[in-house]
Amino acid sequence: MFGLFLDWARPHAALIVFAAPLAGAALAVLAPMARLAWLIAAVCAIAAAVVALDFAARGLSGGGGDGAGLFATALVACCAAAALVGAGALLTDWGPRAGRYALALALCVGAGWSGALLAPDLVGVFLAAETAWLASVALVALSGERDRGALNGALGMLGAGGVASALFVLGIGLIGRGVGTLQLAALPAVQIAMPGLAATGVGLVLAALALKAGVAPLHVWVGAAYGRAGGFASLVLGAVGAVGALAALVRVAAFAIPAPAIGAGVAMSLAGLGAASVVVGSLQAIGASNLRRLAAYAGAAQAGAVLISAALGSMAGFAAALVQLFAMAAVAIVLLGGGAALGGVQALHLLNGLGRRAPFTAAAISLGGLSLMGAPLTIGFLGRWRLIEAGVGAGWWWAAGAAIAASLAGVFYCGRLIERLYVRRAAAAFTGGDNPWRLALAPALLAGVGAIGLGLAPDGLLRAAAAAAAQLWDGAP
Repeated sequence: MFGLFLDWARPHAALIVFAAPLAGAALAVLAPMARLAWLIAAVCAIAAAVVALDFAARGLSGGGGDGAGLFATALVACCAAAALVGAGALLTDWGPRAGRYALALALCVGAGWSGALLAPDLVGVFLAAETAWLASVALVALSGERDRGALNGALGMLGAGGVASALFVLGIGLIGRGVGTLQLAALPAVQIAMPGLAATGVGLVLAALALKAGVAPLHVWVGAAYGRAGGFASLVLGAVGAVGALAALVRVAAFAIPAPAIGAGVAMSLAGLGAASVVVGSLQAIGASNLRRLAAYAGAAQAGAVLISAALGSMAGFAAALVQLFAMAAVAIVLLGGGAALGGVQALHLLNGLGRRAPFTAAAISLGGLSLMGAPLTIGFLGRWRLIEAGVGAGWWWAAGAAIAASLAGVFYCGRLIERLYVRRAAAAFTGGDNPWRLALAPALLAGVGAIGLGLAPDGLLRAAAAAAAQLWDGAP
């Protein structure tokens, strides 16, 4: 049965990865009961993830394709599936009708970013990214049904998204004028008539995607959106939205940096933005007093390391970027999924002693913290080590320093979080986690824990990342 499904899906894999979540969204809205809508949404998301994984496995082994897009599409689809399965624990955050809409919007977020990662030209990337972003804004606004502060977060996202859209459209116009084509695959090989115009356009497109990914200091919307949105909305924002936007940025950079006329300028811009994001994100994570805000700011620091890796402009650098993107997704799932399992308890001081009251959730959050620290045998350590190797190999010693600085900052703010979970005594009665449906979050947390644990046996992940990076240079995996 499973083999027959894959045989039927393979000729239409790219379409199914994009269309299955959209079809699921329509069916979820029409479902008569919220639980039935959740079942439909979860099945459609899982089907899209299975097809995306098979599509990536075949594409990366075959060579000559869009390696960055294949790798990242599978990652985003799997993150969306984990979030939709875990949504069963969080439907009580809304009424029956609002719950169906929340599921539909989450599916649209996953479909949009998957479409952006599969689109062959910049117009397709723009349209798909806008679909995902508007669905994210609506999902955060829907959380205002219980917390009116979420509406402020949605308004902030809407304003930031408007700026990003304007930058993206202007960038597309400049690239079309300076290059003569909007096809991504043509950028490394085409004769660029106006390099200055083209480089400016690429920079604007990357800035627009960085704003939507929450890269510091362009992340003005992050605090309100993550801090006041509900558990499900924050999980989708962090594990699907931020990862999808950052993956789209890396994909565009992967085609622009090899272009001789504009590559050096694009790389230096990415490196500067990445260094700023590591510093600003780490400092804000140190000062965070809310688990969701901590996860968002730590994600900005991780995004900075991804950008620095991509800016190296080498196969080793892009492979390191993809490994770190994987690590970022895993940490977002365990931190934000663990936070969602705690109900409304998000302030760090209320997590004191959680290790004794919710041992599984506390263990998942702690493992995410260890990965952010870059602790050995975690996927976070592997990603940072790959960045150090690639940076030293390219003569960028400061890039190795940035990776080490991000890990040291992670030791501070994640060490404080783990201390609260296991060392401090609770000063108040714990009021979260009384929903019996919270067990539906267990598969998502287990997936995140398993992804972080790939640091123990990373051979498959490293081969996939290396094959994806090699395809950018038409090399063999």
